Amino acid sequence: MKQFIQLIVSGVVLAVVVVVPVQSQDMEEPERGEIRDTEFIIRKDRVLSLPKQSRVFEKSPALPPVSTSTDYTYQVNDYFFPLAPVALETQPYQKPFPKPETDQTMGMAQLGFGNYSAPLFQLDLFPQPYEEAGYGLHLKHEGFYTGPVDGQNSAEDHTDVFLNGSLYKDIVEIFGKLGYQRDMYHFYGYTPQPENMVLADTIQQVFNTIHTQIGLRRIEKAEPFNYSASLSLRLFNDRYEAQESEALVKAAAGFRANDNLNGGIETELAFTSPSDVNYESINRNYFKLHPYVQYRQEGLDIKIGANVIHENDIVPNKLKEFYVLPVASVSYQLMPEFGIYGTYEGDVKRNTYYSFIRENPFLGPSEQLRNTIQNFQVDAGISGNANDLFNYRLGLKYGDFTNMHFYGNNAMDSTRFQLIYDNNTKVLEYHGNLNYSFDEIYQMDASLHFYQYTLDEIGIAWHRPEWEVRINNSFTPNERWTLYANLHALGGINAINLASDTERDLDPLLDLHLHANYAFSSRFSAFLKGNNLLNQPYERFNYYPVRTIQVIGGVGFKF
Repeated sequence: MKQFIQLIVSGVVLAVVVVVPVQSQDMEEPERGEIRDTEFIIRKDRVLSLPKQSRVFEKSPALPPVSTSTDYTYQVNDYFFPLAPVALETQPYQKPFPKPETDQTMGMAQLGFGNYSAPLFQLDLFPQPYEEAGYGLHLKHEGFYTGPVDGQNSAEDHTDVFLNGSLYKDIVEIFGKLGYQRDMYHFYGYTPQPENMVLADTIQQVFNTIHTQIGLRRIEKAEPFNYSASLSLRLFNDRYEAQESEALVKAAAGFRANDNLNGGIETELAFTSPSDVNYESINRNYFKLHPYVQYRQEGLDIKIGANVIHENDIVPNKLKEFYVLPVASVSYQLMPEFGIYGTYEGDVKRNTYYSFIRENPFLGPSEQLRNTIQNFQVDAGISGNANDLFNYRLGLKYGDFTNMHFYGNNAMDSTRFQLIYDNNTKVLEYHGNLNYSFDEIYQMDASLHFYQYTLDEIGIAWHRPEWEVRINNSFTPNERWTLYANLHALGGINAINLASDTERDLDPLLDLHLHANYAFSSRFSAFLKGNNLLNQPYERFNYYPVRTIQVIGGVGFKF
């Protein structure tokens, strides 16, 4: 019923809306701008409602694609004009580029003179290298034409001439060396007697050595694989009957798997032919192969390898010619201030007549040359760094050796020495090293060694020290001054004279060395050297006192 009433009311309202406009058209239109009285009735109780109607969800139809069949064609016409090209003549602009001035030099020279009639001359040339080559020249002569015993009878001099060069090809360097050494000494280990004059020429000793070498090596060391090889020839003789020739081949190859793991193999092959009063042209062959692998990570360093050696020396106590000796080392830095290390190594130390006279120039004829068999040597200790200033290392070594060599005054001539071998020698060594550096102004390097020998066939370690101390200091207060102060000390040396069968304890050796260099400019400087400034006529070898205070001064040039 209520809906029926609402429907009637809605119809009435609709009729009124339709009729009113129709009536207004029949009435006279009012004048423009006239306002007539009108009554508006607002009924709030009227409700207008419409029935619900469903929405239309149908999608709009897609329009058909627009297509065209029109083809566009373009016509290009070529037009040729008989015009010749413009010829332009150009020249490069020659801009001068002056060579920058640098402190790099092509050589240096030193001239000096001192007491004991001691001239000094040294020349080093190292010209600017070409893009694919470089070379250098070294000349040095230093003489002491009087000495501590009978003036000229204890004189000595040394001359070196070396020429070296390198040729660079892509990734390899081909290098070579040619040199000559002359060393003159006198056998002045006698007691001067006024009634018996000794002529200097009758006791003079001269060593002549020719060196040659050629080899190649990889230039880039950061590559995973590196290699090198060289061939060296050496000819040696003295003023008497000693001669020695040697051909030495060395080769090495290394690999780097990563930043922690690397390894390699090193080889050495030597053919040595010495001759002397007691033997003629014997052949001493030596071959060594050393493979190894190394691992490093966060303070840990481990290296494991072996020394595989064959040598053909014929000696009375020889048991074998082929050796396989292990090599191992490990170190671990617990903290920068403290770390531990340990090594174990077996080896065969190759000895030649040339290596012996470099150690003792007063050596005379010997019965035989022997290599030293290092059956094993163990080294263990601690090391570390303190405040980035001090580096220290303290350790203990113990080794077992066969055919270790010693020296004694010759049974036929006490002014010369001969080799003495021991069948089995055990050496206990205490050692320590200390390095100190301060702002590149002062550097110090010190070492201490103490030795204890247990011998088999001989009673005393003849001419080997019981202790040794080295202290080297360098001081650079400014750009002009460079100062060096070095101290070398040895003690506990026992000597034997096989001619008289007498023994002797040598006094401790204490040698203080000072060297000062002052640069007047970048090209010119002056120097002053002092040796054995404590004025000690010590004897490193029995009956051979050294020169006492010696001073050499001179100038240096760079060009």
